[in-house]
Amino acid sequence: MKYPFFASFLVLCAIFYHNRKKADRSSARIMQEYYDRENEANNTRKQPLDDLEYINIDLNALPTNVCRDNDMIRECIEDMERLSGESIVNFTGMTNTDLKLMYGPANLPFLQQCDANYTQLVRILNTWSSKLYELGMTDEALSVLEYAIACKADASNIYYLAADIYKEKKTPEKIEGLINTAGDLNSVLKDRIVENLKARMV
Repeated sequence: MKYPFFASFLVLCAIFYHNRKKADRSSARIMQEYYDRENEANNTRKQPLDDLEYINIDLNALPTNVCRDNDMIRECIEDMERLSGESIVNFTGMTNTDLKLMYGPANLPFLQQCDANYTQLVRILNTWSSKLYELGMTDEALSVLEYAIACKADASNIYYLAADIYKEKKTPEKIEGLINTAGDLNSVLKDRIVENLKARMV
């Protein structure tokens, strides 16, 4: 009885060894592709930035005169006012390597700052709208949410809160628009956002 067991053990060892070697080769290939791509990116010549889609904050489209006596809301408004003078670009889903390949490493610091400004924009709009809604300012909260969605924000709470407000206002058909926008996001979160929005239509 020992020999069949020993033979099975050897077979399992062989399978494990084969799979391990296969995984190692795959990992080595992926790493080599990464280094080759990174090397190409680092040697890309500086490119013009004419095609960047800058986000220009329109403070007149936002409820900047509402609830300024609330510390959190006042801080959001002041942050938006400061951010309105900065360069903002949505690079969601793109890596530093992607950016260097497109525009050259010399432009990377500026592009990173544009991306950081976008991340801050989404954070501010998310916080601002949530606080307005908490204070019962539903229409004002929705205006901030819709502004964020127009900026292609990928914060899931922005879409969920907008959907909830549409249901409260008896306009659930507008959730379909949220689904279409979320489906076009260049984000790993988009499928989950779409799935949860569809659930809210029921």
